[in-house]
Amino acid sequence: MKDYNTIVINEIIRHSQGKINPVDYLMKMFSVSKETAYRRIRNVIPFSIEEIVAIAEDINLSIDQMLASKSGNNFPFNKNLNVGQEPVAIYSDLIREDIEIMEGMLASKDVKITAAMNSIPFRFLPYQSLFKLDYCHYIYSTGKISLMTVFSDIEVPPAVGDLHDKAVSCYGCLKDITCVVDNMLFSNTIKKIQYYRQLKFISDDDLRIFQAELFELLGKYDGLLRNGKNGSGAEYVFYYSFFNLESNIIFLEYDNNTALQMWIYPESPVLIKNNALMNDIQKKWIDSKIRNSKLITKTTDVHQIEMLREAYRQTLELMPQNPAVVSFL
Repeated sequence: MKDYNTIVINEIIRHSQGKINPVDYLMKMFSVSKETAYRRIRNVIPFSIEEIVAIAEDINLSIDQMLASKSGNNFPFNKNLNVGQEPVAIYSDLIREDIEIMEGMLASKDVKITAAMNSIPFRFLPYQSLFKLDYCHYIYSTGKISLMTVFSDIEVPPAVGDLHDKAVSCYGCLKDITCVVDNMLFSNTIKKIQYYRQLKFISDDDLRIFQAELFELLGKYDGLLRNGKNGSGAEYVFYYSFFNLESNIIFLEYDNNTALQMWIYPESPVLIKNNALMNDIQKKWIDSKIRNSKLITKTTDVHQIEMLREAYRQTLELMPQNPAVVSFL
């Protein structure tokens, strides 16, 4: 197994041309003591995935090359870290990655999808305005959208819209999904909408559309919980986590391939392919979350009912006077 700590330290030194003291760098970067920094340099404490990604983004080094497997052919990480690439191109690449993986699963015989979700991935869902908000949020996070701009003035590039349509089509054909969720699943989206409303980025008309799409999604989610299947017959199993989930993680197994998507940063997932070590770590993490959860599919469990009612209440409060709102709970 590679000594990744030494590789990371050497990359820090190489990219700074020897001008950075690794101990001082780690102390400042992660707010740790000198002894803790030394323990990473001595490989007593391994760098976490989050730390490696943070270092890579800070000094603009390539995770793919730094952590390449011994064969040199299969990189365990795939993350767009080219600071010269336009955000729209990066966002498009993220969707292309999703499509490529889903097409691989659709062409496979044995497929298993296990996920832990604390927010809704609108790149996979057919809600145009909420997808556009996801797109705007990503572009805004890169500093490319001015708050003098408003939501209605922004257009999703046609090529991005086409990718979204294809991702929705692929996702709709997937089968057998096991997912553990927490009570923030809908709340995180609603908080995002409220944040941009306070900044006057979105209007009352935008709110009405978001609300209508969220109610439609809530209706479908309610159906999935009650029936355990979607309209195309794909089976869903949901668990309710008694503890808040730290991030979205999706673990995919299809034939002899594996893929792991980790949302270390909310706007952008890290993709890890065919990496046995990381697969084992994250699969155990998801399994532990399921053990600390309760099955809520095909049940009338109180947690299922309370979660739906709370999501409905928060969605209603976005635009309480909206006459089009119809309760389904």
